[in-house]
Amino acid sequence: MEKQIRKSAVDLTDLAVGIIVLGIVVAIGSTVLLGVRDARLTSLTVVTTSNESATPTTTGEYHLTNTWGKAVTEVYNKTVCCTHVSDYTTTIDGVTGQMYISNTTDTLGAQDLNISYTWYNTSIVDWKVANQAATGLAEYGNWFKIIVIVGVAAVILSLIFMAFGRGREAGGSY
Repeated sequence: MEKQIRKSAVDLTDLAVGIIVLGIVVAIGSTVLLGVRDARLTSLTVVTTSNESATPTTTGEYHLTNTWGKAVTEVYNKTVCCTHVSDYTTTIDGVTGQMYISNTTDTLGAQDLNISYTWYNTSIVDWKVANQAATGLAEYGNWFKIIVIVGVAAVILSLIFMAFGRGREAGGSY
């Protein structure tokens, strides 16, 4: 009787190495794209929006219409005519550019505001391309975790199959 060595499962360590290399390339690429996008932002045309009407969300934040703001210049209370508001903070999301205003002393409550601010005109094509690519890579990070988990599971299963598939004879008992 001829001895046959059972072939083990496919070795998936190359997959794990490939996923790690892919993660490194994506991380470097997104860093470079974000740097290109952000460096170009301050050279864009600055536009002024005056007296934009804003209503707070349920969390007390005011979302401004235009993105990539430069500065909030004036905030007025619409409920109490022409009252200047000074107890607010402004934040800008680093990936989407969405501008938020929130009050720090909670005296604004659910009042409507008129907000004047300046923002960068991001409709220029060379900035939009870098922004869309950077945003796409930022969203890739959500899938990257899933890919890594599946890759690690595949490697573990491969090692288990390789361990149980060694040195068996054809027709032998299992």
